[in-house]
Amino acid sequence: MLLDKKRVAQIDMSGKGGGEKKFAPALPGYTRVSAPLYDFEQGTHRIELKKQKNLQWFDGWKYHNLSNEDRNILMLLALHDGKQVEYVYSIPLGDMVDILLSDSEYDKGGWTAAILQKEYNLKQVAPKRQSKLPLKVRDFVKKYGHRVVLLYDRP
Repeated sequence: MLLDKKRVAQIDMSGKGGGEKKFAPALPGYTRVSAPLYDFEQGTHRIELKKQKNLQWFDGWKYHNLSNEDRNILMLLALHDGKQVEYVYSIPLGDMVDILLSDSEYDKGGWTAAILQKEYNLKQVAPKRQSKLPLKVRDFVKKYGHRVVLLYDRP
């Protein structure tokens, strides 16, 4: 079992930051790590946790030229109401990036292959530089519900 649903129901998402630490008990067998593309690992299986009410910001440079291993990182999209987790969806990172790069709706937010490459190149020159790409996760899930897996739905 990937997700301990009883523990998800007990998570208090209020406050700033620390979501990974709060969420860790709901991922039995996974170790919390600090890696650029993922937050948890168990052997070769990796998970990136994104938790937000809706609008999530991504470091676009990270998604340029993903390896096959990186494409298989499981993105957990945890949507909450400010306090309780409402839904948790999963999608492989590579699939999510492919969708975002192939749908022109996301172009204005910077989700194009050319922008990801430029962001990556700039990061090589100025490692402390930051630039974020937006994604309204609820809209993404609504539009691409057939591409994500619902792991948790608050009772």
